[in-house]
Amino acid sequence: MPSTAEERELLDELRELLAATVEDLSVEEVGPDSSLMDDLGVDSLAMLEVIAAIEDRWQIEVSQEQAERLTTVRQIAAHLSEAVAAPAGGTA
Repeated sequence: MPSTAEERELLDELRELLAATVEDLSVEEVGPDSSLMDDLGVDSLAMLEVIAAIEDRWQIEVSQEQAERLTTVRQIAAHLSEAVAAPAGGTA
């Protein structure tokens, strides 16, 4: 479970983004420990759409290498926490 209000808010936003981006997926189906592929049925094409939506929403860049390591909702949230908190122009 998220330990702070900010983490919970980030997870909620991420759940909504996933539900809006992935076809036939509802917010209720997305849990913090959901595996994108195994639990939510996110295939490689849907993952590209999810990454593009994340980049657009949070104004960050997610490399192909980073995207391949993000396999659960919680991992994406942790990555976003770090990337959003990083100073502009910094490397993640």
